[in-house]
Amino acid sequence: MSPVNTNSGWQLLRVTLLAAQQEAVSELLTTAGASAITLEGPSDDPLFEPLPGEMPLWEQLSLIALFNRDHNLQPVQQLLALIGDVDHQLLEEQEWSRTWLKYWQPRSFGNCAEDKQLWVVPSWDQQERPGHRLLLDPGLAFGTGNHATTSLCLDWLAEHPPKGQKVIDYGCGSGVLGVAALCLGADQVLGVDIDPQALTATRNNAELNLVSTRMTTCGVDENTPSEFGGVNLLIANILYQPLTELAEDFAQMLVAGGDLVLSGLLILQADAIIEIYRPWFEMSDVSEVDGWIRVVGVRRDE
Repeated sequence: MSPVNTNSGWQLLRVTLLAAQQEAVSELLTTAGASAITLEGPSDDPLFEPLPGEMPLWEQLSLIALFNRDHNLQPVQQLLALIGDVDHQLLEEQEWSRTWLKYWQPRSFGNCAEDKQLWVVPSWDQQERPGHRLLLDPGLAFGTGNHATTSLCLDWLAEHPPKGQKVIDYGCGSGVLGVAALCLGADQVLGVDIDPQALTATRNNAELNLVSTRMTTCGVDENTPSEFGGVNLLIANILYQPLTELAEDFAQMLVAGGDLVLSGLLILQADAIIEIYRPWFEMSDVSEVDGWIRVVGVRRDE
């Protein structure tokens, strides 16, 4: 959700609460008119990639909401005070810009020439950069490219642009990988997730990047749309356990010679996942960042 404001500043509400309260409070703030919402945990408590449909949360967190300067926040502040500690701040436009950059800064991906790199930037970033540009604002659906597993996948996409291909982004979260594929020339992308909120975020981010006509979304229990027979590339950035259960399904989705990119895996799981996928795929590449890995394979001929 992009922070758009015609006034001279913003109001920021920060409430400290338990993880179990996050969903209800987020819904309350959205209904109350929040322009943007983000989560913040303890600085020494890391956030790892979740299973599809799961919101990665700390035991206790801060939920930060941004409102227009003239918004009456007294009623919502009174409700939030019943839940946890509430901090209210008035932010000037310039000050808010600096505050938001704390959470989300532009980043490039791909070990390739500058004009072929992929930049993931917030929608209000105006700086001209060489290469491909993907607009993505912080939101509640997971996936901004900052986690090692996501960055590994974005690096691969930038180095292997899927021009003219059909792509599945399995466990799409915010849709960052699927939208990146479209920005890099993919013909069609199907985003699949168990979480309706993730599917909504994926569609919104496709619209933000003017590629929504080539993006389709569906839940994991829905039939794959017929136009997605013969997929050239499947990216699944989820976790080890579901990946172990999906190998044959993924093989059925991909054409012979199609590329498979798996992530959300720890380095100690590399050998096991390769063995599971070997009956259908030639597993050709493993890359590691901060203990997380990306495994790449090619669909064998029947």
